[in-house]
Amino acid sequence: MRFESVFLDAVDPSLGRLDYASLSQQALMEMVIEGIANKEKICGDVDEPEDIEEWKGVTIEDGEVVEIAWCQFRLRGALHLEWLPISVQIFSVGRNHKITGTLDCASLPTSMKVLDLAYNAFTGSICLEHLPEGMEEINVTNNELSGSLKLESLPDTLRHFDARSNQFSGSVNLTQLPAALLYLQLEKNRLSGSVVLTQLPGGLQVLNLKDNQFNGALDVRRLPSSMIYLFLNNNSFSGTVDLSQLPQGLEKLDLSDNELSGEVFISDALFGAVYVANTKIIKRHME
Repeated sequence: MRFESVFLDAVDPSLGRLDYASLSQQALMEMVIEGIANKEKICGDVDEPEDIEEWKGVTIEDGEVVEIAWCQFRLRGALHLEWLPISVQIFSVGRNHKITGTLDCASLPTSMKVLDLAYNAFTGSICLEHLPEGMEEINVTNNELSGSLKLESLPDTLRHFDARSNQFSGSVNLTQLPAALLYLQLEKNRLSGSVVLTQLPGGLQVLNLKDNQFNGALDVRRLPSSMIYLFLNNNSFSGTVDLSQLPQGLEKLDLSDNELSGEVFISDALFGAVYVANTKIIKRHME
């Protein structure tokens, strides 16, 4: 049995990350997958794990792990993200469906840029204010995460944030999103309160708020010119809405299944892009 494995047996889990700096990259990686029931899919022989250079889905540069890609490996059990080597920039374990664990953003590698945990069974809350400063993409869709989402704390460099199909709750602040943000997907949670859509990032292309409990009035007169898709359907938005100043490149605006009403005047070019099923909105062609 290799030294790293013997050393791991001696590490007291109650010590947390106290010994993190003293562990080799091999030892850290073995700690990451310690709770995976079928870890042989990654490291070969469980009793005599291969060197991490031979692990499936692991990319190493200059002796350090920079990328971990374990998507669709059918892994089962818990991943311990707090032991990820500090050098990891991309961590992708999406669509394993049965991976559990929690997400302590403060313990993620400072060099991390991409985090994909989609379609698994991660639980607990996520403290967005503690994310690594250089993060570019986060995908936690279809998990069992809960708590609030402090979107105003997202890193300035973030381009994609996908948190669909979880149990997040509370209100969200859309007025201080990262300037680099292109895609924001919050569909199918328990989010509530009013939303401000007049101070979105200038380059935002997709905003998906459908299937939540948002309410109040809607002002879509100052959407970013880059906006392509805006999903607001299946909420409790109410009142009238002015659709006379929509972005010319908009391909879909879905207002269906809300408590909206009144006449709306839409340009011919965008008339078919606006969906109002199960509302009291009456669509009119702009003269």
